[in-house]
Formats: sequence, structure tokens, C-alpha cells
Amino acid sequence: MRGSRRSTWLTRIALSLMLGSTPLLAQSEKPSIARDSIAPISDALCRDMRSTKVLNPGAPVGCERLRLVRFSYVGFDGASHDDGELVVLDAVADHVLAIFVALRDRRFPIASARLMNHYTGNDDASMARNNTSAFNVRRVEGTNSISLHAYGVAIDLNPIQNPYVERGARGIEVSPPAGSGYVSRQNRRPGMAEAVVDLFAHHGFAQWGGYWPRGIDYQHFQVGRRLAGQLAKLPYPQARAAFEQHVERVRACLATARQKGERSARACAGS
Repeated sequence: MRGSRRSTWLTRIALSLMLGSTPLLAQSEKPSIARDSIAPISDALCRDMRSTKVLNPGAPVGCERLRLVRFSYVGFDGASHDDGELVVLDAVADHVLAIFVALRDRRFPIASARLMNHYTGNDDASMARNNTSAFNVRRVEGTNSISLHAYGVAIDLNPIQNPYVERGARGIEVSPPAGSGYVSRQNRRPGMAEAVVDLFAHHGFAQWGGYWPRGIDYQHFQVGRRLAGQLAKLPYPQARAAFEQHVERVRACLATARQKGERSARACAGS
């Protein structure tokens, strides 16, 4: 974050969230980002999430613990788009909004950020459209383990520029297939996650799929599974306090790692 006006604005967001309200911005202060907000999930949206198989039986959290984060972003066309939406866990919502505000400030391009309702919970369909997404109650591909997306504490960013890559005996599997031109990470191009790994970590999303030894998932950012379970079980005020403590631990780790000359986010993935 840069400048006192940005700090003041983020302070207003924090105060608004503490009061349970949606942050409002004076038009004279930030007319281009008036749509940035955090709101509870409406009854209509909750019903739609169920009917589109985004919120399924056995979900670790219900609509009362989720929040709708709205934001504007810079597209690959260089223009501003005000239709960004993600559903995330209430305890992490303010940090998710801060991440996407920072991405916009950096002019980091995002292709699309639509709710998984638009894709009836189909992760392949969302990735094929290069859609940045979050909440979706599903299993981890090829396992019986529930995804961290089901907790609202995982974000997939620009799947084409940041594909899932599995190297096996039969060669390389790339998902989505359109991401095959981004398997090599040496040639850094707009929208690639490497440029913002530390930003996500700074806001508590310290685990990046690009660091995984196999089943490399360049698009994927998350908090740890144990922390996700704790946040889901705690009432909102305690869950938010617990996540803030986690964020402070990660930030302290990042500072120490930088002093040691380490790759800071990777060193702090277990924080």
C-alpha cells in the first residue's frame, strides 16, 4: 500500500467491517472504485449457490459465514472493469479485498472474476474462461479430500497464465489446456502469479501451489488446512481475530526471511 490516502481508506474498511457494515467511499475521494465492498450473502444469492451446485451438502461453512467481495480490476485490455466478485469466508474477506485493491494499484491484469455460480460449480469451465475464483464446495481433483475452496480460504488467479501442471510417466498434463504456453515460468509475462506471491502472503495466503513438488498449481493461493478448520469452527469475531494473528505471524516471518535473503513467501508457507 502506498500513500496516506490508501492507509486512510483501508482503515475505513477495517472500521466498517468491525461495525458489520459495507465500506463506503466518498465519490470525490475514489470515484473509480466505488464498487469495492464486502457484504453478507443475501438469501437470493445463497439459493442460487445451492441451485448451481456451488454450495453442496456437507459444506464446512454455510452462507451465514460467507461474504461477497466486490471490486474493480484492470483487465488484459488495460481497461478498468467493475464486475469483479468473489465469495470467501468472513474472517478473511477484508484481506481478500485488500489483495485485489493492491493488484489493481499495481495494474496487475485479471481476465475475469465471476462467481462459480456462472459455471454451475464446474472448475474446468471456469478455468477455460480464465476466471479468477474462490468459494466452491468440491473435492480436490482425484481425491476424497475436500478442497480448501469449500472453506472460502483459497483463490485461483488467472488459470490460463497460471495453469495446473502434473508431470507423470505419460508426459505433462496441463489444465486448462490453453495454459500450455505458460508451463515454462522463465519468461515472465503479465498476469503470472510469481509477481504477486509475496502480496498474497502479506495478507495471510502464504501457501502457493507453485511451490508444490508435484501437482503444481500456479493459480492457487490458500491458507493452511488446519487453520481453515479452526476458522470454520470459531464464531466470526474469534475467527477474524485468529486470522489477524495468523497474518501478523506471516508478516513477521516475511520480514525475517527478507533479512536473511531467502525467498520470503516460500520460507513462510508453513507459518
